[in-house]
Amino acid sequence: MKVARYSWSIAMALFLAIPTALWANGTKEDATQGPVKIVYWRSLTGVAGDAQEELVKRFNAAQDKVIVESQFQGAYADLIQKLLAGLAAGTVPDVVLLDSPFVVLFAKDGALAPLDALVSKDKSGFKLADYIPGLLQDGYYDGKLYAVPFMRSTPLLYYNADMFREAGLPDRAPKTWDEFREFSRKLTLVTAGETTRFGSAFTLSTSTAHWYFQGAVYAYGGLVSDDKFGIHLSEAPAIKAATLWQDMVFKDKTAIGSTDPHTEFLNKRVGMVFGSTGSMGNLFSRATFKVNAAFLPGQVKNLVPVGGAVLAMTSTDKVRQAATWEFLKYMTNADSVSYIVQTTGYMPVSTSSMNHPDTVAYFTKYPERKVALDQLKFTRPQASVISLGKGTEILRQMVEKLLVGGMDPAKVMAETTVDLTKEYNDTFK
Repeated sequence: MKVARYSWSIAMALFLAIPTALWANGTKEDATQGPVKIVYWRSLTGVAGDAQEELVKRFNAAQDKVIVESQFQGAYADLIQKLLAGLAAGTVPDVVLLDSPFVVLFAKDGALAPLDALVSKDKSGFKLADYIPGLLQDGYYDGKLYAVPFMRSTPLLYYNADMFREAGLPDRAPKTWDEFREFSRKLTLVTAGETTRFGSAFTLSTSTAHWYFQGAVYAYGGLVSDDKFGIHLSEAPAIKAATLWQDMVFKDKTAIGSTDPHTEFLNKRVGMVFGSTGSMGNLFSRATFKVNAAFLPGQVKNLVPVGGAVLAMTSTDKVRQAATWEFLKYMTNADSVSYIVQTTGYMPVSTSSMNHPDTVAYFTKYPERKVALDQLKFTRPQASVISLGKGTEILRQMVEKLLVGGMDPAKVMAETTVDLTKEYNDTFK
């Protein structure tokens, strides 16, 4: 079913006029009537989707007080739009897998339930301090906790080690963006005037195009936007990153823009590709060649935006909230997170999951997969503008203008600044 695109202000105005009783699929649960049924909206496909389904199945089998129904809602951006529409219609789930920057967007107008009271009243031995502080940080808004970390990631560079060897490159990732450009030149193959293999591919997808570009801007020492929503795209670091990406596509002809770069990579049409920590399971298991994962290139510094998803509560019914809290604790306990780490490549989100015997054994057996943990010390939060309703789409269009339209980088950055400023004014003012 096609979901209408609501503006945030309209959606929230409608939402705030909806009686609480209509929330959580319009029902209230009586604790004496048997298991409490709750709805979980999730995103992600492949092994990341399968892993979530498996954990829901395990939770339902492990106890008889709560029954969770998992419902796939598409990519992160699709889930956001459906949640906005659900708020306007008065039908929302009890818990959502939310792209972490969007906690601010939904929490500021009361669309998410604060978790602080549930944490303070919990008698099960749950310890909030067990979560890694840097991964718990963006679950807060205005001093209150609205989400817990679940499938957290950093952007990584994946490369075809067999192709590197064939091209005479060292078996390591490029350390800087300048070196990334040089490696791409050496990986590119031209036969009879036709390029049969490109060195690298830049993603054009709504979900992640902005993420990898943020990483390049950070590496050049700049910001996309600051914590006060000041936009810095017209400054030298962003212009340099944009120019390098564009030059690789149009001048060097050693890179392409793609909405499905991982397929290009697995089909051996490109030698290097960006992906999240959570891409590791899919790429390692599906590739017919040796895949290595590495830090995103640096330049004047090594710094990348932390990403991935959190679990947030949308139900306001007290009984369903209590049931949802039990589900949140289960999904983020040490056993569950260790399972996620091993099956998907996402990072441990707590000290107990990092020290879990199965996690330790996994990284001992596959030390190359520990790269995301090693890169964690070089992370910062994502740009504030990502939390705007259309922020990721505006930045996707920016990347498309650069890599498909071939527009002047300075002009593109200026236009994007105008678009983001307008979106900020429409969303927050």
